Amino acid sequence: MLLSRSALIEKIRLGEDGLLELKEVRFAGAKVRGPARDDLADELAALANSAGGVLVLGVDDRSREVIGIPAERLDAVETLVREACESSIKPSLAPLIERLTLPDPLGQERPVLRVDVTRSLFVHQSPGGYLHRVGSSKRPMPPDQLARLFQQRSQSRLIRFDETSVPQASLGDLTEGLWRRFAPRLLHGRQQGAAASVRRPPRDLQPRHAGQHHDPGEPALPPGRP
Repeated sequence: MLLSRSALIEKIRLGEDGLLELKEVRFAGAKVRGPARDDLADELAALANSAGGVLVLGVDDRSREVIGIPAERLDAVETLVREACESSIKPSLAPLIERLTLPDPLGQERPVLRVDVTRSLFVHQSPGGYLHRVGSSKRPMPPDQLARLFQQRSQSRLIRFDETSVPQASLGDLTEGLWRRFAPRLLHGRQQGAAASVRRPPRDLQPRHAGQHHDPGEPALPPGRP
C-alpha cells in the first residue's frame, strides 16, 4: 500500500482503519520503552494476514497528531521493527521501512518511521496468535476462517508452469521431441487403438475360410470364396 506523502497525511488526519495503524514511540533513556516488540509483531502480522497496510511510528493514535521520533533514535526504532519481523513473527516478514518527515500540529517537520506491509502469501503467527485486521483493531481469527485462509494462501503460492498460458505462442513453437515426453500415455494408447481399427476391418467384413466357425443363422460361404 504505497501512499504518497500527501495521501498519507490525509489518511492520518482521518484516523486508523483497516489499512492504517498509528503508534507513538516512547523512550526510557536511549532505549525504546514503547511500543513493545511483541505488540509491534501482532500489528504487523495482522496487516499481513489481511489486505496489508501501513504502520506509522511517531504518531499519537488517539489525537492523530504527529509527535515524531528524535533523528538520533531512528536507528533504534528501526532495529526494533526489524527484530519484531524476524524473531517474533513466523514465518518472518520483510516489510518496506522508510524514514520520512511529516508536519506536526504547528507545521514543523518531524521524523517518523513508515512501515509498509503487503498482503502476504503466507499466514503469519505472532505472539498473540493468528491475528487479522478488523477495522482499526486486530482480532484472533476464528478457526474456520483460519483454515480457509491457510488453504487459499497455500494454493496461491503454487505456480503450475505446465498450466500457465504463454501469450502469442502457437503449436509451431513446440519442440516435438520434448512435448512427446510429457504427452499423456492415454493419448498414445488411443492413437494405437485408432490405428489398429483402421488396419483391421470390422468382424462382419472379415473373410471366412473353409472350416471356420460361423453363426448357424448365417448362410455358409462356398469353399474357396471369401
